[in-house]
Amino acid sequence: MNLTIQKFSIIMVFTLVSILLSVFFYSYTTQRNKTATVIINSLHSNISETSYLLSKRISSKDKVKNTRPFLDRITAHNDFIAAILIHDGNTILLSTDPHYGKILPSHHLKQNAHEPFKHISNAISIEHDISFYNSNKHVTLYLQYILDKEEVANYFSKRESFFVFYFILLPFIIVLLSWMIIKYFVIRPLETLRQFAYYQNNIPKAFLLRELETIRYSMVQTFERLESEKKELYHNTRTDSLSGLANRNSLDEYLQRLILDAKRNKKEFAFLFLDLDHFKSINDSLGHNVGDDLLKKISSRVSAMLRPNDFIARVGGDEFIIILQEYNSIVDLSNVTQRILKQLSQIWVIQTNPITITASVGIALYPKDGEDLVTLMKHSDIAMYEAKKTGRAKYHFFTAELNDSVQETIQLTKDIKDALLNKEYELYYQPKVATNSSKIIGVEALIRWISPTKGIIPPDLFIPICEENNFILELGDWILEDAIKQQAKFKKENINVIMSINISSKQILAPNFVKTLTNLLYVYDVSPEEIDLEITEYMFLQQTDKNKNILNELHILGVSISLDDFGTGYSSLSYLKDFHIDYLKIDKSFLDDYNTKKGAIFLETIVTMGQTLGIKIIAEGVEEFEQLQYIQDIGCDQYQGYFFSKPLTSSEFEKLYFKSIST
Repeated sequence: MNLTIQKFSIIMVFTLVSILLSVFFYSYTTQRNKTATVIINSLHSNISETSYLLSKRISSKDKVKNTRPFLDRITAHNDFIAAILIHDGNTILLSTDPHYGKILPSHHLKQNAHEPFKHISNAISIEHDISFYNSNKHVTLYLQYILDKEEVANYFSKRESFFVFYFILLPFIIVLLSWMIIKYFVIRPLETLRQFAYYQNNIPKAFLLRELETIRYSMVQTFERLESEKKELYHNTRTDSLSGLANRNSLDEYLQRLILDAKRNKKEFAFLFLDLDHFKSINDSLGHNVGDDLLKKISSRVSAMLRPNDFIARVGGDEFIIILQEYNSIVDLSNVTQRILKQLSQIWVIQTNPITITASVGIALYPKDGEDLVTLMKHSDIAMYEAKKTGRAKYHFFTAELNDSVQETIQLTKDIKDALLNKEYELYYQPKVATNSSKIIGVEALIRWISPTKGIIPPDLFIPICEENNFILELGDWILEDAIKQQAKFKKENINVIMSINISSKQILAPNFVKTLTNLLYVYDVSPEEIDLEITEYMFLQQTDKNKNILNELHILGVSISLDDFGTGYSSLSYLKDFHIDYLKIDKSFLDDYNTKKGAIFLETIVTMGQTLGIKIIAEGVEEFEQLQYIQDIGCDQYQGYFFSKPLTSSEFEKLYFKSIST
C-alpha cells in the first residue's frame, strides 16, 4: 500500500499521540494511586496518633464527651474527615456531627490496599481502638473517622483537571502546533515537489529548510535540462540535420493540420515535389562535402523565397517538398514555380567550384489530386518524373489536361509579347450603322492576333492574360496609335467615320493617358471629334475623383465616350448621371432575348433612358433581320453585327464603305 506524505504524517502523529496518551494515562493512574496511598497513610497515622492521645485523656466512658473540642479541631483541620465517632462497639459515645448517630458498616479504609484509589473511593470510614484502664480494668473503645467522600472525590477531580490540562491538553496543543509546523515546512513543500515532479508546470519558490531547498533546486535544474533535451530531441526528430529544414516527420504533422483546415474552409493548396537534376554526378565528381554544401545553400535560398505561410521540407538526398497555399490562379502558381527553378539554375560557387544545376518539379493539387500525404507524394512524384522525361529543368502538373492547359497559357503569355515585336497583331474594323438610314457612320477597331504557326488567335483568349500580367498597357498603346493612324488614312481616302477604340481601365487610368492621346491626335492630324473611346463598366467600380477628372478631361478634349457591354457588369444609373457618357452599347446577350417579354422590357427601358439622358444607344450583335426591325421600332440609334458586316481588314472596310454610299 502506497501512502502519501500527508497520510504517513497523520498516522505518525496519531501513533505518537496514542503513545503519549497511554503514557500519560499510566502516569495519571499511578500518580492517583500514590496520592490515594499517601492520603490513606496520612489518615491512618492521624487516627493512630489521635487514639493514643485520647487513651491518655480518657479514664472512663463518662470522660469521652470531654474530648469533643479536641476532636472538632481534628475534623476542622482535615478535609477528608466528615465526622469523628467514639463508640464501644454497640453505642456511640461521641459524634462530632449529629447526622452520624449510629455505627456505620465495616467498609473501613485499609492500608496496603491493591488499588488504593478505588479503595479510598469505596471506603466509608477508618477505625482505630482506644485502650485505657479504669480502676485497673482494661477498657477498649473505638475511634472512627467518617470519610468525607465528596471531599475525597473533589480532591481527585481537581487533580484530574490539573492532569488533563498539563498532561493531556497541553501536550495535544504542542502536538497540534508541531503538526502545523511540520505540515507548513515539510509536508506542504514535499507535496509541492510531488506536484512539480508530476506536472512540471509551476516552478516552486525557494523553501526555508535547507535540505528541501536542495531537493527543489536539484529538481528544477533536472527538469530544465530534461525540457531542453526534450525540445532538442523534438527539434532533431522534425528537422533535417543537414539543411535545417523540416523533415518527413514535420511534413507529416504539418500536412495533417493543413488538410483539416483546408477541409473546413474548402481551400486548395499545391504540393510540389522538387528533385535536383543530375545531383549524383556532383557528389561523384566533386565529393559529398561539396554536395552537402550545395544542398545547404539551395535550402537556404529556396526557403528565403517562400512566404511565411508556405512550407518546405527535405525528404531525401536531393528531394524537397514545397507546399504553397496562397496563389490567385494556376498561372500565379506556375510563376512561383518558375521563379524557384530560375533561382536554382544560377551558377553556384561551392568551395571555389562553380556549379550549374537545375531541378524538376512535380505539382499535385489538394484535394483534386489527393487528400493525404501518401497520395499527394505519389502523384507529385509521378508529375516530377514527367518533367524529367520532357527534358528536365521544368515543372509538370499531375493532371495531364491541366498541365497541357497551363503550359499552353504559359507559352501564350510568352508569345503575346513576342507577337508585338514580330508585328503579328492587326486591327480589324467592324462598321457601326445608323439604324434609320443604314449608312456607315462609325467603325470599331478590333485587335486580331495572326500567328504564323497557330493562325488567328481570338481576343477573348489572350486579352485576359494581357490584363493579368499588365501587358495590356503596352499592347493598348499600340492599338491606340495604330487605330488613330488608320483614321488618318481613312480621312485621306474620304472615309468619314468615327473611329471607336477599346481602352482598358488600366490603360485609361495610367499616368499621362490624356497627354499621350493628345500627342497622337496631333501627330497624325486627327480631330478629337473623330475618335470614340470604348470603356467598360469596371471603370466605375470606384467612382473616385481621379476617374471623374480623366473623363472630364477627355470630354473637354472632344473625344466621345462609349460604355461597352452595358448591363453585364457594374450597372448603376448613378454613373450615367455623374459621368460624361455619349454612347451606351447594349450587349449581344440582351439583344438575343428581344423576343421575350422580359428581354423586350429591358431593351426598351435602356433606349428610353438613353433618349431621356441624351445618350445614343448602339445595339451589338445584330445578326438577323428581325432583330434589326425590332431595334428600329424601339428607336435604337445605331447597330453593328454580322447582319451588316463582320470585322474587316482596312482594305475590305474601304471597299464596303464606298459600296454602301454608292447604293
